Amino acid sequence: MRGKTPPTEPLSARERRTLLIGSAVVAVLIVVGVAAWAVFDHRPDYSRSENGCVTVLSAGTMGGQQQRACGAQAQEWCRTVSAQQDAVSVKVQQECRRAGILPSAP
Repeated sequence: MRGKTPPTEPLSARERRTLLIGSAVVAVLIVVGVAAWAVFDHRPDYSRSENGCVTVLSAGTMGGQQQRACGAQAQEWCRTVSAQQDAVSVKVQQECRRAGILPSAP
């Protein structure tokens, strides 16, 4: 009865061993892939202010919103809010200091 679908006989020892080895290889490849992704994933973190980029989380009409600016835009944004004292401007000033655009607070 060989070749029937579904098989009517239990797997032989050789077939079980082959299936076990194949499953182990697939599991090892998955583990190695996940480990490599975790170790080598160097995407930028857009939730932090750093390297000349300013990121501020604030309340918006649809919930929390993220505002982000880099380079000349970030410098202009920091310069604009540096004299203001409202809650969002104070957050922006803190993030501008963290990004190294504004000098540290006295």
